[in-house]
Amino acid sequence: MTKPIIPAEEFAERRARAVAAARARGLDGLLVASRGGGTLDRYADVLYLTNFYTHFPFIPDFEGNWSARAHTFLVLPVDAAPELLIDVPDDGRIRLADGKVSYSDFVLEDTAEALKRAGLARGRVGLVGGDVLTFTMLNKLKAALPDLTLVPADDVLTKLRSIKSPGEIALLRRASQVGSRMIEAMMAAAEPGASHGDVVAAGLNHLVPAGGILYNSFMASGRGGDPSRLAKSNFPTWGSEKRLEKGDWIRLGISGAVDGYVFDLARAKAVGPVSARQVELFEAAIACIEATLGAIRPGATAHDLGAAGLGKQTALGFKIDGVFSAMGHGIGLGWDDPWLARGVTTPILPNMVLSVERTITQDGYLGDFEESILVTPDGYELITDAPRRFW
Repeated sequence: MTKPIIPAEEFAERRARAVAAARARGLDGLLVASRGGGTLDRYADVLYLTNFYTHFPFIPDFEGNWSARAHTFLVLPVDAAPELLIDVPDDGRIRLADGKVSYSDFVLEDTAEALKRAGLARGRVGLVGGDVLTFTMLNKLKAALPDLTLVPADDVLTKLRSIKSPGEIALLRRASQVGSRMIEAMMAAAEPGASHGDVVAAGLNHLVPAGGILYNSFMASGRGGDPSRLAKSNFPTWGSEKRLEKGDWIRLGISGAVDGYVFDLARAKAVGPVSARQVELFEAAIACIEATLGAIRPGATAHDLGAAGLGKQTALGFKIDGVFSAMGHGIGLGWDDPWLARGVTTPILPNMVLSVERTITQDGYLGDFEESILVTPDGYELITDAPRRFW
């Protein structure tokens, strides 16, 4: 499969749309912040606008030596050229022909100077990605620019990122195919005697050569009615020392990224012969996803999808008591809008890419299922292609 490429012109168009949105709300510009450092948590906004990711890990500021390592800032004025402040050299991927790139150990101080150069020292600037700034960083920025007014503006990028371009859709298809092959390898490895770590290792043997990175792998296994067989771990999620036995169930919920674009899917199966009770939980999770997908139609909202899936869960006799009360979310360069939950009025529009998920538990049994789909003008198209049932 040929690797999809997003052209430089698309990044320029994204910045133009962001500038237009900032101008429309009376802002003098945007300050877009992201964090990288080998993680997948908060890199998306700057990458979306410039194709830059910093690989340097987050470390505390060391006065006189460095600041804001693992952080990147894009100064995006409405009436001047943009400037990107980075903490590692450009590897040739930055797409910012209409602006300036500044590489420095003192990222925070240089960002303050860039805001001054852009005429924004006394401006009203929208802050995108403020949650990646530490308390210390924000206070230093305020001290350097006491007349700067920062206002929350995350929704500017949230709205832009929710609708995918053809290039993004191609990259998301590729990522979901890699993720599908990964979970197939993991399910094949989930046999008696294997540990959770063995199962993840089998998946990584496919993911890493494909150029992907793992975000997380939700792992759990157990046996209904026998609490002693429940195996799970928080740090790492595959750290349980218990080994799988015949009669167990296992659930795998994996997410990661290929070229920055996310895959997110889940499956469950029996270890050894499957029981009727296991199938009941497995099928219930699938039924909730099918009900959610069945609600996709022109005019549908995120509420409609969330209510359809959660309503199906209740109708099947399973309480809604899990750790995640939505039926899914958008995906792209991270978790995108909309969240598929009751009360969310966001319309479901063509070229959104959604991950639809449900975990159901009862009496020590568990069913888990998640698919990623592309919203089309008259419905949806699956972009994950791993088998639905492993029994």
